[in-house]
Amino acid sequence: MPSNGSARGCVHIVLVPGFAGFDALGQLEYYAGVTPQFQRWRKLQGNRDADVDLHYFDNFPTAGVRTRADRLRRYLAKRVARGEFVKDDWIALIGHSTGGLDIRWLLWKLFESPNEVFPVDGAIDPDFMVSARDILSLIKRVIFLSVPQWGTNIADWVRSYKLGRKVTVGNLRWGFTGTQLPIVDVIDKWVWNFISDTAHLGIADAVRDTISECEAGDSRNPTVIAAAQEAASETQLWLRYMDTDFHAIDDLAVDGDDDSPQTPARFDAAMRAQEVRNWKDEKIVTRSYATFGPRPFKFTAGKPVRPWDLLNPLSNAEVMLREPSSPATHLTYRAVYRACAGGPFAYHNGRPPVGRWLFSASKHPPKIELWDNDGIVNTASMFWPNGKDTLLVECDHLDIVGHYANVLTACKCSRRKYQSYDLLGSGSKFNEPAFAKVWNDIFDCCVRPESVGLRH
Repeated sequence: MPSNGSARGCVHIVLVPGFAGFDALGQLEYYAGVTPQFQRWRKLQGNRDADVDLHYFDNFPTAGVRTRADRLRRYLAKRVARGEFVKDDWIALIGHSTGGLDIRWLLWKLFESPNEVFPVDGAIDPDFMVSARDILSLIKRVIFLSVPQWGTNIADWVRSYKLGRKVTVGNLRWGFTGTQLPIVDVIDKWVWNFISDTAHLGIADAVRDTISECEAGDSRNPTVIAAAQEAASETQLWLRYMDTDFHAIDDLAVDGDDDSPQTPARFDAAMRAQEVRNWKDEKIVTRSYATFGPRPFKFTAGKPVRPWDLLNPLSNAEVMLREPSSPATHLTYRAVYRACAGGPFAYHNGRPPVGRWLFSASKHPPKIELWDNDGIVNTASMFWPNGKDTLLVECDHLDIVGHYANVLTACKCSRRKYQSYDLLGSGSKFNEPAFAKVWNDIFDCCVRPESVGLRH
């Protein structure tokens, strides 16, 4: 029961993926290891919070925030119409990265037109439609994980190399589609093994596994063949989405060219104030988790970093070489960290934010610098709606959703070797106990109102 004594039905925890996100590509899950941790958390709760369900939402990977938020609204409306989410139930929305902006835009539009009705499954009878108010009345918790609430430098950096991005994604799509199966034969396995074994790039293992999973080899097992075909279709569709709609990168940018921002990352002060009033009126409780990645470079404290110019050899050197005192980081992480360190992002109130550390490997956690990031999002951009209620976690952008180590898969229906990966290779020392602590805290926030507070 909630602390205020009001009745509560089932708590529906909905996981919303971020940029390039999906529920799963074959056996590769965006939120890796969350389901097992959810089951462990439920055992810890005993019967106190037995009526809690976990849902995975499958969004468009790189579409604009408005498109992604509209898909989320249709997902929720459909479940209300079908009786999966009913009166007195609670919906807890958890958004990672861009997923958090999707949630903010969804709520903004629902509050803007609370009486709007949405047809579900082709229904034209108003009595069988779902209204914005129907959805709003159920949303009681919003959890933000590594969300670029004020934009991120890496989006501005990617926008500056738009042609190169489009060529890269397009070649990936058509290369995958045109080759067909068995695609793994086109790529020399020795090359991938060399990359993985010498550079220890988790992303190389993920790519190799994705390709391998899309072929059945010489198997005659109908289940293995069907799983391979499904994985191939999902991967082709995912690449097609990325090739045809990459508008999310514009919505993640710090600098925009729109007079009326269509992304919460660029809401002005008045719009943000209205957001908080909306949430307070509807009694929606929020919490933010800000991820703080290891520092691979020794940038000057208190000073901004110049943007990374691919045409400038001097700035390239910073990616190839690291400071002796920095952690052992992979090339992938150093590249994305450097791209995110410099750019137009600035403290929204002119000074570094101060949050509470959920845990840190250091006895004296450092002050958050303007250039601090988790490899994808500037850490200071994750503080919203209230810095004092933001919890800092020492890990990279993908560690927090379960991709902090290469974990072998137990699935026997595909050629995939791992179920999760150390995708960024930040050397953060984030591990299974740390993952459990973060997600136990997240689940607690979803079901226990007294454990979270939104200060206005």
